[in-house]
Amino acid sequence: MRRGVLALSLLLAALAAVPAGASAVTFGANLAREPNSSFTCFELQVIPSYPTCSVQSTSLTTGESSFPPAGEGIVSVVRVRVGPNTGPMRIVEEEALRKDNPADPGHPIYACCRAVAFSPVFTPTPNTVTTVPVDFRVKQSLTPEPSGYYIDDHFSLSVLNAAVPVPLNLDGDPNTALGGWFPAWQTVGEERASPFGIGTGATVLFNADWNPVAGAAPGGGGESAPIGPVRLPEAAIPPPLTVPVPLTTPALARVRNGQALVPLTCNLDSVCRGLLRLQSRRAGGAARLFARNSTGRHGKGMAHGKRGKRRRTITFAASGFRIAAGKKQTLRAALRKAGRRLLARHPRAKVWLNVTLKGTSETVAPRKLTLKRAARGRKKKR
Repeated sequence: MRRGVLALSLLLAALAAVPAGASAVTFGANLAREPNSSFTCFELQVIPSYPTCSVQSTSLTTGESSFPPAGEGIVSVVRVRVGPNTGPMRIVEEEALRKDNPADPGHPIYACCRAVAFSPVFTPTPNTVTTVPVDFRVKQSLTPEPSGYYIDDHFSLSVLNAAVPVPLNLDGDPNTALGGWFPAWQTVGEERASPFGIGTGATVLFNADWNPVAGAAPGGGGESAPIGPVRLPEAAIPPPLTVPVPLTTPALARVRNGQALVPLTCNLDSVCRGLLRLQSRRAGGAARLFARNSTGRHGKGMAHGKRGKRRRTITFAASGFRIAAGKKQTLRAALRKAGRRLLARHPRAKVWLNVTLKGTSETVAPRKLTLKRAARGRKKKR
């Protein structure tokens, strides 16, 4: 299930520390694994809000991950294995930065992520492994760059159709963590926080070939040894991957008699109860990790952890709820003064739907919602 920022993001970099060889090195998933999951991007979200997603996985048991070997290299080929249902996909190169943290050894400062490059969109052949030629330049630093940061380039697989299953192998290994971004990465230069932890026991079925760049020193001149199996501390392990769809809602809420009508469906195996708010800002918004005027790929101009002046969050409507397991209910969230004023000026208005669940460890991703004022009836002519 999604539990905010993926706890594993700080450990992924360790798996990149594989010595660079003199020829092509294959990294990523073992494609002898069978795609045995039917989960779509919608079904990997707590609230199915976005039709697309970008996903990656890391196994601390086998070392399978989307991180290339240490040093500088060219990724020339990507392979994806899918089952009988297929559709448009693409590979995304992402860049993260990390910095040693002397105040808390073993827990470096980690700034993730920025989209660096995309492969062309491709549709894998059903029930087989599809090979896609690509041209990605990547870097994994073993010593700090002049900026003081290590560079962590890595990859995710974007699934670009809501009806297409994400190519996953579900093996139940608690040391394999699945993370993702919703929706899928859109443009080069786009910046987002670390992937959300979806759950454990699932491997994304893609791998790639990495070739070292001639004359480039591995990671700034550092040496490394292969990483063996590692166990996560229990507190860092997300729960097993099950059907993670506690709540669903459409993107439109009609307003009648001063109340916003928001239909929700509880897909937990227990009662869903909590608080729904329609607000001017998303709950728990992440700060931008890179400055807008960043001048280089490797962290120049970085504004890690800094925020601008905090804006006040306006609540337009709110309602508590209690929905039986597996049942659908239309909530009536009474408009507050700010909500009535908003719809008095506009027949439609975009707001953020922020849902808080109580009595469960599940979290709900904020999403945008359109409030639509009911049409006013016309007086009949006599």
